[in-house]
Amino acid sequence: MPFSCLLTAFAVVCLILAGAPAPVAAQSKDAGNVMLILDASGSMWGQVEGRTKIEIAREVVGDVLTDIGGKVNMGVITYGHRSKGDCKDIETIVPVGKVDSARYMAAINKLNPKGKTPITAAVRKGAEELRYREAKATIILVSDGLETCAADPCALAEELKKQGIDFKIHVVGFDLKKADTSKLQCLADKTGGRYVSAENAGELNDAIGNVVAQVQEAKPEPAPAPPKPQPVAQPTLLKVAVHLSADTPPLDSAYVHVIPADANKDKRKAVDRGSSSRAYKVPPGKYYLETKYGAAVGSAEATVEDGKTNEAKIVLNAGYLSVKAVEKEGGPPNEAAYVYIYESAQQPDGRRRTVTSGNQRNLFTLPAGKYFATAQIGRARTGANTEIVAGKKTDLTIVLAAGMLKVAALAEEGGQPLQDAYIRIFEAEEQPGGQRRAVTAGNQRQTFTIPAGRYYVTATVGKAVAARTVEVEAAKKTDVSLILGVGALKVTAVPTEGAKPLNSYVQILEAEKALDGSRKRVTGGTTRTTFKLPSGKYHIVVTSGRASVSQDIELASNKLKEITVNLKAGSLSVKADKSFFINVYEAEKNLDGSRQRVTTIRPGRPVVLPAGKYFLEARSKDKRAEAEVEITAGKLKEVELKAN
Repeated sequence: MPFSCLLTAFAVVCLILAGAPAPVAAQSKDAGNVMLILDASGSMWGQVEGRTKIEIAREVVGDVLTDIGGKVNMGVITYGHRSKGDCKDIETIVPVGKVDSARYMAAINKLNPKGKTPITAAVRKGAEELRYREAKATIILVSDGLETCAADPCALAEELKKQGIDFKIHVVGFDLKKADTSKLQCLADKTGGRYVSAENAGELNDAIGNVVAQVQEAKPEPAPAPPKPQPVAQPTLLKVAVHLSADTPPLDSAYVHVIPADANKDKRKAVDRGSSSRAYKVPPGKYYLETKYGAAVGSAEATVEDGKTNEAKIVLNAGYLSVKAVEKEGGPPNEAAYVYIYESAQQPDGRRRTVTSGNQRNLFTLPAGKYFATAQIGRARTGANTEIVAGKKTDLTIVLAAGMLKVAALAEEGGQPLQDAYIRIFEAEEQPGGQRRAVTAGNQRQTFTIPAGRYYVTATVGKAVAARTVEVEAAKKTDVSLILGVGALKVTAVPTEGAKPLNSYVQILEAEKALDGSRKRVTGGTTRTTFKLPSGKYHIVVTSGRASVSQDIELASNKLKEITVNLKAGSLSVKADKSFFINVYEAEKNLDGSRQRVTTIRPGRPVVLPAGKYFLEARSKDKRAEAEVEITAGKLKEVELKAN
């Protein structure tokens, strides 16, 4: 859902409050108070066009509070902001009172969505705090989710309506997509309120006019008859009619800003705003009027004279566009298709500027002119040129020629799909360098929507890869299986028989040697790794410190091979002056009297060594020490070297 739609959804709150009567001190007994119930459950961290819903809520409610100022008494209740899984996490963050936007926003800005959605309990709390049995009361519920605390909002709405003096609930639901919203709608229906869905701009704008009209239906006490007829001053009103074109009826649901004409153009601030279905009460003078309806923007100037109803007209010079995406010629629309509308002209880099976008169920409002529209499902995307005529509806059908591909990666024929398989889809034709262009990729649980045609598909698990060429047909699902012949290897290394495992490094090499006696490396990792490899023979080398063991293994398809290797090793720790570098040699001398160096260590840093005898020689700038040691498998040998 476009960000602009969410802003419009919250604008309903502004309209409701703007249409409410004045504060308690100056209002009639029918005016009542308002409680805003704001959703702060965990789902408010969800994103719409790259921004979290809680950010959008804070921004828009801030604008609302600034607009209404001290015109209405209002409180704020929120839920789901303090703990997870707690259906009692409901709090009045601002009691009902005269609006101080800075104080209200200080509380709202602290909200940290994390919990459940106890709508029913929150509405009951709001009604009680408004003393709905004693006076007129209005609740405005703003929620992006349904009740999650095993309660029945509809039953509560019926109860509150029966017991209340004049009780209404208006509901603003946004980003609910295909959710069953009947449990939210009945809150409004059973109390005589309005439910506003922000699923698309058209439906939302229609609902705004109805909601505002109902909220503004005040029923003040009849004024006592005067003893003598008195002249009544005529109000100064401005009515603005917004038209798609000069010869079409006015739009009831356009949202208009009324701005003093003498204001700095860059700092213009509306003195009134709202649906074009209402009349604006503004002082006499000249005004600048502006509106945005879908992607169409219009403006006009108006002069308001005192004591009369003034009229103005904005012509958008716009029309409607309906885009339906089908998978093949004559097929039904695909509800999952997403539509992008661009300017017709291309930029120097070949790209086009985006005008708007949305689900294909949208009816797009666009300025008259030429456009390029695309529809997309998965990786299938097709575009077409179209033209919008002012005051007319254009219907465009885009044939995606798309099909679906489901790839099952199996260890062996007839086996179960491997959940950790990764699927890559390439164009079937090779490029001059032998490479193929990538189309898409994902795990094997996905069903890929791609343009009809031939593809080269691979499945990978660890180092095992299988591939094949497949044909995808438009409007059909193609199922293919890839047999990887993969097995698994888990290696455990111990320093001696029966000892605790020792974290070690495993190298996996090809079984066959090259002409020079070397082996090609396949993969490697620690003994914590479970290796996935094509079935067959391998040579493994397991190393910890200076101890190493190697052996040949064979893996079978769809089997886990677990082996334990005995390193026959212990460890050595030397306590000595920190300036020493300690060389570790084999104990036995060579024919020339020298010894084979094994490794070099620093004092206090243990090293793993194969069991056996060693000669230690420690040196620094002016010191020297030496010793003979014997390492026992599975044991730590601690030695202290003192300088001579």
